[in-house]
Parts: sequence; structure tokens; C-alpha cells
Amino acid sequence: MPRGPVSVPDRVPHANEGKAALTGIRVVDFSRMLSGPFGTQILGDLGAEIIKVEDPGKGDDTRIAPANPALGGESYFYLSINRNKKSVAVDMRSEEGRAVVLDLIGTADVLVENFTTKVMKRFGLDYASIKDRFPRLIYCSISGYGRIGSHADAAGFDSVVAAEAGVHWLNSLPNSKPVLGAVPYTDTTAGMNAAIGILAALHARNASGRGQHVDIAMYDTALANLSYKGYEYLASGSDPMLTPRQNSGPRGEFDTADGSIVITTHNDKAFGNLARACGHPEWIEDERFSSFMGRMRNGEALLELFRPVIASQTSAYWSEKFKAVAIPCGIVRSPGEALTCDYTQEMNLVHALPHPTAGTVPSIAHPYRLSETPGNAPVAAPLLGQHTGEVLAELLGYDEVRIAALASSGSIALRETGE
Repeated sequence: MPRGPVSVPDRVPHANEGKAALTGIRVVDFSRMLSGPFGTQILGDLGAEIIKVEDPGKGDDTRIAPANPALGGESYFYLSINRNKKSVAVDMRSEEGRAVVLDLIGTADVLVENFTTKVMKRFGLDYASIKDRFPRLIYCSISGYGRIGSHADAAGFDSVVAAEAGVHWLNSLPNSKPVLGAVPYTDTTAGMNAAIGILAALHARNASGRGQHVDIAMYDTALANLSYKGYEYLASGSDPMLTPRQNSGPRGEFDTADGSIVITTHNDKAFGNLARACGHPEWIEDERFSSFMGRMRNGEALLELFRPVIASQTSAYWSEKFKAVAIPCGIVRSPGEALTCDYTQEMNLVHALPHPTAGTVPSIAHPYRLSETPGNAPVAAPLLGQHTGEVLAELLGYDEVRIAALASSGSIALRETGE
């Protein structure tokens, strides 16, 4: 049953804070929803300044998906992918708003957008329209199908693209229908690919002095995510299927005294370590199990011996035993159990960040540990328009009269909190 908001430590990760790797890089971020914000959050985590440009009326669509009173009226979806950013609320439909946007782009190293193809073109902000004006700009577009090809104008969404690319097919056992994945990995990996492409383009600019267009398609990403399963089809002509729950490695998920674990025993050495950890070294000498092929031929006989042994102890017991002898082993946990377990706390991977309306909001640490440029303390995702006045005054040099006039016309929106 749901138990309400979970208390998390009032601390932030990576105590050895220092200069971040991307300090000095500025990103003007027009993206919304998931793939684009996920990618720009990566750049922000690594030290880039991310200026998130949002519509003054509603902002990023994820702000209301759904709004949560326990989070100061923000949504967990929005908070999870927009930390380390500044929010500037600008109406790009107005001439004055587009002028503000062009001024922002003039200060930037990188522009990121994930609209359908026609949107930025309608505003005169597509790559072809501005590349000559800003020759050093890295312009990254993330879309369902890329900016070329017969589907270039089509809208894309994780569930749709992943279905088309065969990803959902792999989430099905024989004679069952595919299941949509719980985490939208096509979106998140497209965001990762965008960040990688941007970093590569920044490196190339160091040599050439010129920016370029980085075109990231979710469909391309999803096909690449098929990995060795895709190659299996190309080599055999047969569609790969989901791996069975257990096999004779032993490999797979096994019931314990209080739950279940997943293990992988991949060679003879690992099997020997497993047999000794289980208290049954005689399995090693048993001619049925002494070789990989023997274990394959006599898999069910081995599993009949193995299952009751595993069921006799707890998941934590076997996790400790197997990890100690280099056998890959993991406890099957719910997301809540993973987020609150001892190891997550030991590594300081969940923490609270100060927030202007909620007091604090929870956050999951970024996964980058750089020894020389560990980065600064993370900052919670901004309120809509929280930094409009600050950015226009300090970065663009607009005076109070000009900012007030823009606000009065509706071309920008100001927010008192954080201004």
C-alpha cells in the first residue's frame, strides 16, 4: 500500500565538491517532456549552465503530470529531470519574445530542442535559419524519427517508437503479448545520446571553431538499444525471445526464504565458487555438472539440487555469500526497497534538495564520479520563470525598464520567488 512521502537525508552527494567538468558551457534548452530535459540535466549535472526556456502560461508539460502538494505544487516527473537549471519564461509567439530568445542564443554554446520539425521553423529558430548568425553554436534536435526521412514531421513518443523498433517485443515470453516497459528507456537513452553527441560536437569545435547540427532520433536510438538481440536476428533470421526465468548455469531468478534473488553463473570457475558457497563442493566433481556442456545437458537435475538450498536462507544471506566470491548476485527489490536500502544510503544516492515552495524535495544522485572535477552541489528544479529577471538583467544586460515593459506586454513572465 502507498505510504506517502518518504523522508530522505538532508544532504547532497559527492562531498568532495569542486570545479565541474563543463563549467563555462552555456546551454539554452527549449526541450520539454522527457528525452530533452533528461539529456540537458546530464549536462547540468556535469557543470554546464542550463537556461530552460518555457512558455509563460504553463511551462514544461511535465509540471502538471501531476502537480503534487507535498512537493510544493510541482510534479515528481518534472523535478526528476530538471535539476541544475534556470527557468526563463518567454513567449516565443511574440516578436519581443523571439528577440529575447535570439539574445539568449547569442550567449550560448549549445541549443537543445525536442519539438516536431515544424515548430522551430515556424519561429525562425530552426538550425538552417540561425546557423550563419551563430556559427559556433551546437544545435541539438531530439525527435521521434530525426530531421530527415519520410517520418521527419511525425510526432514521436517512447511507447510508440519502442513498439515500432521491436523493443516491446523483447518484453514477452513465448506465446504471450509484449508488455510496455515501466521505465521509458527509449526516451532516456535518446537523452543520453543527445548529451554524448553534444559533447562530441563541443570537442570538434575546439579544433574547427565551428558548431554543427546534432540530430538525435528516438527510432535510431531504439534500434541501437536492441544491441546483441538485434544482431541475433540479423545473424539467424529468427526473432529473439525473452530469456527463460531459470537455466542450468545456474542462471536466473530463484526463490529464497524471504523473497528472491537473481544470479549469473557464467563459467566453470564461477560454478565452483557457487557450489562451495552453497556448502556443496561435491557438485564440482559430479560428472554431470563438472563442465558447462554437462550442466546444459543435465540442467534440470542441477536445478532440483540448487533450488531447495537457495530457498533455505534469506536473500540478504545469499547476496553477501555470493558477492564475497565474485558471483554476480542481486536481491529482487521493489523501487521503494532499492531507494531505501542500506547500500543506497551508504553511497548517499538519495537526498533532499532545498526548494523555494516545498522546503525540500527528494532527488536521486547523478551517476558520475569524476576524481578531479566532481562538480558542485545539485540545485532543485526551478519554478516556472524563477530566473527570468535574473538572466535578462545579469546575462543580457537588460535594465529594469525594459524588463518591466516585456513583462507588461506578456512577452516574458517574472516570478518573485528567486528573482
